[in-house]
Amino acid sequence: MESARPRALITGASSGIGEEFALFYARDSHDVVLAARNEPELERVAARCRSYGVKVSVIAVDLATSAGVERLGAECGEVDVVVANAGVTHAATIGGTDRNQLDALAYLMSTGVVRLCEIVVPRMLRRGHGEVVIVSSIASFTPMRKAGPYAAAKTYATAYARSLALEVAPKGIRVVAVCPGYVHTNLHQRAGLDHLTRRVPRWMWTSTDEVVRATQRALARGKTVVIPGRVYRLAVPFLSSTLAQSIWRRLTRRV
Repeated sequence: MESARPRALITGASSGIGEEFALFYARDSHDVVLAARNEPELERVAARCRSYGVKVSVIAVDLATSAGVERLGAECGEVDVVVANAGVTHAATIGGTDRNQLDALAYLMSTGVVRLCEIVVPRMLRRGHGEVVIVSSIASFTPMRKAGPYAAAKTYATAYARSLALEVAPKGIRVVAVCPGYVHTNLHQRAGLDHLTRRVPRWMWTSTDEVVRATQRALARGKTVVIPGRVYRLAVPFLSSTLAQSIWRRLTRRV
């Protein structure tokens, strides 16, 4: 029999922010669809979600490819919530990244996000309700030395969320771009940037739980963009300044 519970699709659900969103929606009595590349880790998260008595579907897929996004869109079915969280962190000097890697990064965090929404949001519109969460970054608001492609992809995603909200909010679909700064996940370690956990002060880090809670508050209040963490909300107007960029460069350099 079909479940009467709402369904949430979470991409990048195998760890970090995506795992936190998956557990939040499972606790909130949503059936969940979990998508990421790492199937063993997806199954681990799925077991945690099932402990809340909900139905869980696992789709192991590479969302840095158009084929992966099309497959997810075809297999996820009707969902009431989509959390577009899949992403990587990336830092390299200009010319230091392989072309294929750049293309994959851009598709994963910008064009692919749009394509996934183009598939699932019309289904929400037919039912007259839904929520779209696009996990972006504080990089949407500031230039980032040696991380131009990453900042560009996140700026793209945030701009898309703003425009999408204008179109679909009057039709019952709530949209929010959540733009955290440094978050305690394994992304930096996987990208070879684990020195950041030692160099960046503790007060600049946000928990995955705070990211999810800030997102839910924003959805409830009808906000389209939210920055988790008071320190980042206060700092945004100054992040592009020469002083802030100089401090950030010293904090994040390798020693």
